[in-house]
Amino acid sequence: MSTGRVAGGGYQAGVRRSFAVGSEMAWAAWGEASGLVRWVGACAQALMEGAQVALADGTRVKVVRQVPPKQLRLRLERDDWPRARTVQLRVLPSVHGVTVALHAEGLPDADAREETLARWTRALESWNAFSGRTVEVTREGAPKREPAGKKGAKKPPALEQGLAEQGAASLKKHGPAKGTKKAVATKQPRAVKKAAPVKKKAPAAKRARRTK
Repeated sequence: MSTGRVAGGGYQAGVRRSFAVGSEMAWAAWGEASGLVRWVGACAQALMEGAQVALADGTRVKVVRQVPPKQLRLRLERDDWPRARTVQLRVLPSVHGVTVALHAEGLPDADAREETLARWTRALESWNAFSGRTVEVTREGAPKREPAGKKGAKKPPALEQGLAEQGAASLKKHGPAKGTKKAVATKQPRAVKKAAPVKKKAPAAKRARRTK
């Protein structure tokens, strides 16, 4: 059996890299809609589990599973694909921080697999993320990390040079795909405040008696 080929047909691919950052920072960079341009495609819609959104190139996306800041699983469909594809992000704990793991299933052939591996490898290796926290690893026990929020720690890195412009240009060129449902947050009913009871005025005769 060829490398990456599964028993039921199709191919799969996976790439992972470790970074000295926290899981929240990694999730913000890869698991939020703004970060999809790094490894899936430009998306201007919010991601919520069960929602259907669209990429700028017309790819239809269903959010199968969303567990921030650990897992994001998406089902991708296009009219010119013979079958749907599934891609997944997992943010795993590692010795120095976290490991960002990307995985794809349902790829049509070995060429698509190699293209996916090459694209994701470039994306992971170009994400120059470091939290600014020193990590000391010893044989005695768990690694010792500086507390979060230490002065000098960096903020979550922005999109790599040219990536934000590329995503914006793609969204402007293609526009939203037709036939997709926009993710809309469920509105919670407003709490209705009860009016304070109105005190009844005493009759004029009773008021007159009180003044005597």
